[in-house]
Amino acid sequence: MPQSTANRGSLGLFCIQQSNKRRWSKMQNLRQREKVNNLDDEIRKRSIQEQIKVMSGGKKMIVAKYTAKYPDSAEREYLRLANAYMTIEREILIRHIPELKAILNEGIKAYNTDSQDKKANERKRKLARFETLDNTLVRLKILFDNIRRELEAAFGLFDLSGKLKKIAQLDYKLSISEWKKVIGKTFGINLLDDYFRGDYYDEMLKKWISENVDLIKTVPSQSLGKIKELVYKQYMDGSSTTNIIKELQRQYGMDKRHAQFIARDQIGKLNAKITESQQRDAGVKRYKWSDSRDERVRESHRRLHGHIFSWDKPPETDNGRRCHPQQDYQCRCCAIPVFDIENLDSTMGGEKS
Repeated sequence: MPQSTANRGSLGLFCIQQSNKRRWSKMQNLRQREKVNNLDDEIRKRSIQEQIKVMSGGKKMIVAKYTAKYPDSAEREYLRLANAYMTIEREILIRHIPELKAILNEGIKAYNTDSQDKKANERKRKLARFETLDNTLVRLKILFDNIRRELEAAFGLFDLSGKLKKIAQLDYKLSISEWKKVIGKTFGINLLDDYFRGDYYDEMLKKWISENVDLIKTVPSQSLGKIKELVYKQYMDGSSTTNIIKELQRQYGMDKRHAQFIARDQIGKLNAKITESQQRDAGVKRYKWSDSRDERVRESHRRLHGHIFSWDKPPETDNGRRCHPQQDYQCRCCAIPVFDIENLDSTMGGEKS
């Protein structure tokens, strides 16, 4: 081998060795800094724990001095979203009502139902429907298929996922703000802004958004199916076109209220998940049940007010169902944390105010 080639090979090997040494040194420095940071966090945590023990006068358990507020503004935003989403269905239905009336009326136009005998009129309408049944059902199917396609196109432009994401982030922000008040007013500690940032909370919000997209999407879809069945049944039973339209409007109203129910219920459930995670992260194993102290509180929840329960064992509410505050349907109760001073972990990343 020529000497120049050997020299180049030796030089290359030397460079690789030096690069590996620098990489190893950098890794060692990073590990050392991580150990120092972890040690600093542990020292800060223990220091504040000792201060809290002094403040508590030797008490081992402390009930929070502040009750977190329910995220009403997030609920209002979800209700607006639900109403706007259902309004799309309403507007499309209204546009097609004249065509629906025309289809229904044609089934009985050849029959005189102006008699004062209502039962006779009803019999005539039923006979008319049977004679024109095939044609009417085909036209109704085409009409409802067109309505469904228009709904799908309109909902595709609504950006339901994006709007729900904003609501989830608002609920999350409000929950953190309230938790900071709980810690601040109970212990005089300010939690840092990034204390609750992490993959766990991100995944929690993503899951809630995905589940709620599916929930809200099913409401108008199921609503249209119910309206279609209602029209068929009312038509075959001999109901007048006017009564069929009234029943259609009544069914839509019920479905809209169901969407509003989902909005109120799901905000509570998201807030319940965040609350439980915050308290468990803080080393809190128990909480005091607090209802919202108004006439809307159900009796089974009013009985739980003021009692202390474990996060590992939810209390019984109705009919054997067990759940924590806000996990029950449309529950606005609150879990007031009971802090165990020895296991307190909420001060990590915090500082004395």
